[in-house]
Amino acid sequence: MKLPSLLAKLLIHKPIWSAILAGLFTLSISSLLIHSEVKRLQGEALFRAVSQIGTLRARLEGEINADLAVLKALRAEVAINPSMDQNRFGRLLKELLSDGLHISHVAFAPDLIVNYIYPLEGNEKAIGLNYTENQQQVDSVLEAIQFNTIVLSGPLELVQGGIALIARLPVYIEHNNGKQLWGIISAVLDYDALLAEAGITENYSGLLLGMRGRDGTGAKGELFFGSEKAFDAGAVMRNINLPHGEWQLAVRPVDGWSVQPFRVYMLWGVACILMLIMSVAGFLFALVYQQKTLAVNTANYRANYDALTGLPNRYYFGQRLASLIRVMVREEQSFAIFFIDIDHFKQVNDSLGHSVGDNLLTDFAQRLQQSARDTDIVARLAGDEFVIVFRNVSDVIQADLLAEKLQTKIEQPFILDSHPYLITASIGIAMYPFDGQDIESLLLHSDQAMYAAKHAGRNTHFFFNESMQVEAQHHLLVNADLLRGLAADEFELYYQPILNIKTRQVDKCEALIRWNHPEKGLVMPDFFIPVAERTGSIVGLGNWVLQQACKDMRVFLEAGLDIKISVNRSASEFYSIKAYETWKNIFKDNEVDSHRFIFEITESLFMGRHAAHIDVISALHEIGVQFAIDDFGTGYSAINYLRNYPVDYLKIDKSFVQDLLTSKQDRMLVEVIIKMGQVLDIVVIAEGVEELGQLDLLQQFDCDYIQGYWLSRPQPIMQIIDRCLEPINQQDDYVI
Repeated sequence: MKLPSLLAKLLIHKPIWSAILAGLFTLSISSLLIHSEVKRLQGEALFRAVSQIGTLRARLEGEINADLAVLKALRAEVAINPSMDQNRFGRLLKELLSDGLHISHVAFAPDLIVNYIYPLEGNEKAIGLNYTENQQQVDSVLEAIQFNTIVLSGPLELVQGGIALIARLPVYIEHNNGKQLWGIISAVLDYDALLAEAGITENYSGLLLGMRGRDGTGAKGELFFGSEKAFDAGAVMRNINLPHGEWQLAVRPVDGWSVQPFRVYMLWGVACILMLIMSVAGFLFALVYQQKTLAVNTANYRANYDALTGLPNRYYFGQRLASLIRVMVREEQSFAIFFIDIDHFKQVNDSLGHSVGDNLLTDFAQRLQQSARDTDIVARLAGDEFVIVFRNVSDVIQADLLAEKLQTKIEQPFILDSHPYLITASIGIAMYPFDGQDIESLLLHSDQAMYAAKHAGRNTHFFFNESMQVEAQHHLLVNADLLRGLAADEFELYYQPILNIKTRQVDKCEALIRWNHPEKGLVMPDFFIPVAERTGSIVGLGNWVLQQACKDMRVFLEAGLDIKISVNRSASEFYSIKAYETWKNIFKDNEVDSHRFIFEITESLFMGRHAAHIDVISALHEIGVQFAIDDFGTGYSAINYLRNYPVDYLKIDKSFVQDLLTSKQDRMLVEVIIKMGQVLDIVVIAEGVEELGQLDLLQQFDCDYIQGYWLSRPQPIMQIIDRCLEPINQQDDYVI
């Protein structure tokens, strides 16, 4: 079995695993999303840092260049007027230095010795400073001369005190023999004010900030501002371009580029809540799916298997036999079909009770299964009727030996109600393909052979033979003619009214089928209904009856008759898993109310205890269809099923009613049935009422309804409508 199939079964049968799987899946997806969100947040923080450091660099470079522009202007002035005095020097600087600059003072050093400073106040100590003799400054002075550019030194300590940046620019004077060094112009920049103006602080917007590259030495230079940690792994760095050399500026979060723990915890909290929700949803989904699957499997099992014995039922047996026949045709092999009926089963049920009868059926089914191979088919058709299909049985001798072994197995005592009982069975055998090549003929022939075994004294087995062939051929011909008649619309419904004794109104009619045969004339149902039941044509015939009854219901209503129609249903019709849907759709298609219909069934339908039958009956009852037990008193007549199953009417068989005036026993039995119906709240209908005296007696017993020739024979719909519209006079004897 493939892994997906095993996983599906595990999830269906164990909903907790669905919950775990859904939770883990949600947690995995959430983990990926949280990881992605953390990366996104880190990316946003990094982008902000890049933008911020770019802004800082631009502002710092802008401030420095603005300050250094003063030096360039002074150099141009000195180059023109190298012999300017202190006053001229002071006036010029006063004009050049504005409030927006960070130059604290400017020094002129002709021949590399400071002799002018502006402003002089506070800087007197610097007068006379010889750069060539100052070890701290000589290197930057020589570097400026060498490269003939501005060199920014520092930050460093000033001679006059304090820390600043010093910008030095060499000045050359044009002479006939070329340029000659005049000296150095130096400007002292307010280090702290410059950084403050550029917006640089040690803790910038929650970021660690640092600068290195003292004296323009770049990344290899010494840290001169901020924290060394700003240059740790993950730092964002930019170079500050100076006229000569560069500084390196770096920013980095205090804890690295990690997302705030609170935000991560919040995301994981949401993920846990989602995991819990999805786990519960997964559990509920699997539970609902499990229940739905169980319901479907249960419905399929009930539709295909007998609830009591666990064997395939008639419907599923038909499917398997049809499949087997196709295989046999392809492989050119044969098989034997054994039709088995328990002898005297009714007596066991009546004498020992239905629970013991059920135990017998279960044990009997087990013995049949023990006698069959895995490749054979064992099924329960109805009641005490079973069937076995033995594959690869090529001749009657082999089939006869199997039948002998089977009967020997059956004849072993059954322990029923703690006592041993000897049970026998009658078996009819048909051989494929000699006795039939389709399901109908094989079942019909094996059934006929079984009845022949019954008539021969029971506890034996008979093969289908030529004498039975005549009867079988007759059944097949009748069945073929019946199907032709259905297609040719030769059937008609007659109706017999049912009288409410108390109201003297006809509010029900029983639909009775008739066959207007083109050669035989009007054919009664006794001729073709048994054949239809044995061949399976009863399903199509029954559907036609219900279709026509629905059409006739509209005619009754249009005539002003508020009645219900009672329709006879065969037990065989309830084997189909599509029975309920088919009948419900017939009501729907004809736009009639299903509450206006009564289905007449026999007691055997309940006594068989087929779960599929009961499901169909219950479903129909829910949409308003009522049920009547026909011919009550002639079968099992068990009170238990009357209490437990949806029975609305009891129809007393006419065999009890016809001797009502002469037989004390029948009179007492009818009265008991009526009283039982009253106790169980079931309406009682007496069939076969032909005399006024019978009606009087039934009225004394407080019977609810009567039906019979005293009221009317079955007639076509238009005649019965006229009869129903006539007043019912109890003094009339034999109305029609």
